[in-house]
Parts: sequence; C-alpha cells; structure tokens
Amino acid sequence: MRIHFTSARPCALKLGGAPAGYVGEAEKFIDCGKERILAEFIPADGNYLPLAFVLGEEFFAAPPACCDVYRYGFGADVHAARFAPHAAAIRPRAQLRAGDCLVTVYENGGTFAALEGGGRFALHPLPAAESYEAEEVRVAGERFFCIRARAAAGQTLHFFNENFEPALHADADGFSAGDGLETVKAHADIAGHTERRRYLAEGGKLLPAGRTAEPRAGFDAAALPEKLLPFAFFQAVAAGADPAPYLGEELRPKAGLLQSYLGDFCAVTLPKAVFYLVHGNVNAAGLCYRLSENLFDVRFFAADCAKGKVVNIRPVG
Repeated sequence: MRIHFTSARPCALKLGGAPAGYVGEAEKFIDCGKERILAEFIPADGNYLPLAFVLGEEFFAAPPACCDVYRYGFGADVHAARFAPHAAAIRPRAQLRAGDCLVTVYENGGTFAALEGGGRFALHPLPAAESYEAEEVRVAGERFFCIRARAAAGQTLHFFNENFEPALHADADGFSAGDGLETVKAHADIAGHTERRRYLAEGGKLLPAGRTAEPRAGFDAAALPEKLLPFAFFQAVAAGADPAPYLGEELRPKAGLLQSYLGDFCAVTLPKAVFYLVHGNVNAAGLCYRLSENLFDVRFFAADCAKGKVVNIRPVG
C-alpha cells in the first residue's frame, strides 16, 4: 500500500519517529504493509501545534478531524488539513447583532461561532479562514444567520436557523436569497463551469431543490485533445452540467442514467503514479465519494473515446 502525505501548512514530516522530509505544496509517500505507523506533522510556523496520529485500520476507517483521507484500495492520500494555534487567548473575528440575537465568531484553539439570544445559546466549530463575515438572511420568510469563511482556497457558507441549528454548509463564492436560496460556485475545471444550486426553506432547514452548471463562454468540448476529454467529461458530471456534448450518438440517449451509474461523486482527481503501476497505461480519472466530513473513497473510471466523443464508460479495478 502506498500512502501519500500532504499538508495545508509547510511542515516537517516524521514517520515512525524518523525525519521524512518536508510537506506542504510538495508531497511525500511511503510504501508499507499492514504495520501501524506513527505520522507527525511539525509546522514550520511555530505558532501552530504539531499533529500526530497512528496510521492503521482504525485510522483509515475513521480518521481524526484534523486531516482529510482519500482511500483507493492500493493506496491512500493523507492530508493534514487543520492545525490548532498555540495561542490560548480569545480572539474575536466577526460579530453581528440582529434583533434579539448575537452572533460572534472567535478563535480559541480553533474557530467557533457562538449564537445567543432568546434564552438560547449554541456553539459550532468553523473552518480556519483568513476572514469571516456574519449576516442575517431571510429565505421565504424564514430567518437564518450566515457566516462567510473566506480562505485562499475559496469561501464556505455556514447557515444557522433561528434555533441556532446548522441549516446548510456550502462551498460557494456567493448566494442570493428570496423565495429560495441560490448559491454560485465557479469551478477551476477544464470547462470553467459556473455551478448554481437552489435550496428551499422548510422548518428551519435549507433543502436541495436542484442545480445547474454552464461552461465558460466559448468553451467547445469537441475541440479538446482526446487525453483531456475523459477528465472534462467527468468534471461536467460532477458540476451538474449537461454531459450530452461529450457523448457519442449511442451513449447520448442514456445521459440521464449517468448519475445512477457513476454514483454521487463530489470531485474528480488525477490518478497517482501508483495507479499506473497497478493498472497499466489506462486513461482513467479518480471519482471522489464522500463517506463522512473528512473521509473519501476514490473509484477509478475510464472513458473510451472515438472521434472526439465518449463512447464507453467503464470502471477500472
């Protein structure tokens, strides 16, 4: 099994107590069997605490909240994603007074949203970000509180209802509210899709009510090199776009069945070198399926092409 290590912050990596180099934008990997291995991430910025965990069956079944794990049978990617600062003092980051409610975002060994008012109080963790902004939002007459968490990698939206319960967490660049809620996300994929998701308010919840996605102006799937075509196709399906422009004549009538065949995957990734050692020279893409907040399974699919169109889709492995 080959395990790749990356980190959200530049870190010195130790494996089994021995120095294994530096990770951050660069990655390191180790080939191992079923033995348990101690992995330690020591941030170059001393203002943050190190992370340490033991890799084994328990770890890959339920990884700790500090990291994201992608499993693919013959290997796995372990990303040290969330580091806690050394500072013990409370640092306020944003605050909103809306009628009888007060929303406060603060740091104290992590980032939290404190919501209080009307004799109620709730505390919810938030992702680390460079800046935060809180606002009151009305959706079809229902009241919500939204916290925007802006980071270099993008923005996340965190909605809470009047009872201070989580209503929606979304990875989006922005939103508009009225009779429903619509979020907008620009994808950095081959076609440059802009994805729009719509939600309806019902009893303090924001329920999915459909999505659409459009490629950037002037994009032509038929002009793509055949090597890129499968990845662009799977990215279009992941974004919720119409896959028909990518499909050959025989597959096009079956476009509506693709989602049930491929399943509900959330991202498309390039296979690592170990994939080709196992499966040979196959032009496949890795589809990421979320199992929990920070655990994903990666399944590989190939899209055979002819004359600039996808003519067959098959699992690999």
